[in-house]
Amino acid sequence: ELGNLTIVAGRNNTGKTYMVYTVYGLLKHFLLKTSWQAHSESRYSTWIKTLAAEARTKGMDNKWTLSPQQLLSHRDELLSEYSSFFSRTLLADIFCSRKEDFDGAQVSIQIPDTSSRIKENMKRLALKFPRNDPQYPLHFDGINFSISASRSSQEIMQSSFEPDYLVDHYRRLLVPELSADISIISAERFGISLFYKELDLTRHQLVEVLQKLRDKGYSSDEILYLISDRASGRYALPIKDNIHFTRRISQIKAEEGELHDDRLFERIERLVNGSYSASDEELRFRSTPRQDSASEGPAFDIPMHLASSSARGLSDLYFFLKHQASHNHLLIIDEPESHLDTANQVHLARMLARFIQAGIRILITTHSDYLLKEINNLIMLSRDFKDRDNVRKSLGYSEDDFLDPKLIRAYIAENGGLSPCVIDSLGIDFPVFDQVIKTINHASIELTTRMDD
Repeated sequence: ELGNLTIVAGRNNTGKTYMVYTVYGLLKHFLLKTSWQAHSESRYSTWIKTLAAEARTKGMDNKWTLSPQQLLSHRDELLSEYSSFFSRTLLADIFCSRKEDFDGAQVSIQIPDTSSRIKENMKRLALKFPRNDPQYPLHFDGINFSISASRSSQEIMQSSFEPDYLVDHYRRLLVPELSADISIISAERFGISLFYKELDLTRHQLVEVLQKLRDKGYSSDEILYLISDRASGRYALPIKDNIHFTRRISQIKAEEGELHDDRLFERIERLVNGSYSASDEELRFRSTPRQDSASEGPAFDIPMHLASSSARGLSDLYFFLKHQASHNHLLIIDEPESHLDTANQVHLARMLARFIQAGIRILITTHSDYLLKEINNLIMLSRDFKDRDNVRKSLGYSEDDFLDPKLIRAYIAENGGLSPCVIDSLGIDFPVFDQVIKTINHASIELTTRMDD
């Protein structure tokens, strides 16, 4: 179950990465038109295509009323259909594997909800869709759907108007929980930051692939995605997408994400004591001279491959926060603490809390006890207790250093599955780490006692 912050902790080789890659692929493919839309022949698909055909024939506004029961029926059918198709056809592709390797794998999606909640979500999301195609917007007012065809039926018949356009939008309206933007920062990001240029296609290959895809009628966005897929060899889908994002940083450097004005990326600058820049040729890191130490030397501006591992590891997060972060965006970070010292792991926990408060949803896998202990401190800071503000200040916390435990889901990967963790006013109970700490402390005390004897 995904929360605003979802944590999956555990030892090595317990399936954490497989789980988050599957979640990523599940949400990513739901939004990709090329993935499974053509496969759909369900009742909800047939229904919306019939409406599209009527709009195309009549060339006027049409309204159809759907009861909450019909909405729920279409929603359940959509989830069942997508779960089956994903398990059978798409799961192996996410890991760039043979389908027979995943013959026994099955994915099931459950989204408990009420019809009133569905209607509210649909009403909110429908406001965005007219901007996608002003000629054929799909509207939802809480009860009725309407297709507004702004041109005559003859003009519509001669246009590229497709029922699949409406099927795609109706899917998003039925299941808004699967329709949010999603990004991933994989554990392989350190290698990507070093070698992404070497992973590019040659110019000859690029021209050849472009021509073939255009001949097949793919859109520009689909072409970019498929080129990245072709160029990335036998990498899993999340790694391919991480490579694609790193390649595109120089192209999106002028863009400002929805949360740009929150200046969340400046927290990365403070942590790494520097800033990042992008050009068509390369990514660069520039240090910030410390004001409190003359021994640090002058600032330096270096290519990313010469930067420290911590600076490289946080570069994708920096560019995501600056150029792409938006409300309800789901960001998956595999082992965010990698290559960070213990103090910076603590700072990272506080940064994650601030990102969540800004509206980003985050899913992490981690081995870091320091990160988790600080998250527990932030949970305790969300509670009211005597002299809270003075205690907070004395411990060096700011006003936005807190996490609401109701927004958190946490799991331990063990025994081939995920075990939910207990979350209360004292934080999250992670027994797998507590036991290791208890064991090593016991050994230290025992050895110290022996040496004193």
